[in-house]
Amino acid sequence: MSTILGELAGVKAKSARYTSLHLLAKLALPFSISLSLLHATEPVQALSLAAVSALACILAGVSLKVLKKYIAVIVSMSAFIVLAFTLFTNLPGRMLYEITLWRMEAEKGVLEWKLSVTDTSLNYAAAFILRILAMVLSAALFLATVSDRDLVWGLLSLRMPFGVCVAASLFFRGTQLFISDFHTVREAMMARGVDFARTSLAKRFLLYVNALIPLLSLMITRSYEVSLALESRGIAPKSRMASGYHSFKLNRHDYTVVALSILLLLAFAAWGWLA
Repeated sequence: MSTILGELAGVKAKSARYTSLHLLAKLALPFSISLSLLHATEPVQALSLAAVSALACILAGVSLKVLKKYIAVIVSMSAFIVLAFTLFTNLPGRMLYEITLWRMEAEKGVLEWKLSVTDTSLNYAAAFILRILAMVLSAALFLATVSDRDLVWGLLSLRMPFGVCVAASLFFRGTQLFISDFHTVREAMMARGVDFARTSLAKRFLLYVNALIPLLSLMITRSYEVSLALESRGIAPKSRMASGYHSFKLNRHDYTVVALSILLLLAFAAWGWLA
């Protein structure tokens, strides 16, 4: 199943059984994982939650290779977390390594800035890194399985105004068209001899700025065409949906996923409270 949100994030779900679930069920699992992050403060808890997130992605048909796309973000954030706990904190615990980086003697005492590594700081850093991993996997699960159609019909099921639902649908479709136009403009620039692979970062930025001119022109043209299409069909912000044929009923698979999501959240909440 290909979704607009999945295309933006570069993830795709291959399990037809999971993607055919009700919107409530597909929202319950990633949201329960996200809420469980608040209670996973220990490395073992965070590792368990990351394993649950990875298992959910596998069952939904989301390849774990998606982590390659975000490995730079994960590594940079992990390095920042480790440096923060070693350079700017002094957590009590068994000292593993310590070195004085800066020392100044004054009349009222000595000011020191030390790089100290304790077992407590390493535990905190490992827990934060594993929580980031679980958060990335749960976000990939959400983006790959929840389509724009699900969100629009979900708004309709919540009795939202028809104009709001139309605006949400146009937003997702407009995003997809913008990405398609961007690839078209980029391929046209490459056909005229622009080599993005060998171009410096500064020059590449200027080329993308120049590409905004045709993209904005196409965006204005499409907006005018969409407004004419809506006007010709008599759709206004205060319009109402005449009839509907989409069913919002939940089946036993949906109830099972929702129940497991709630149990997951309660289990991690109890685990965090007992710890």
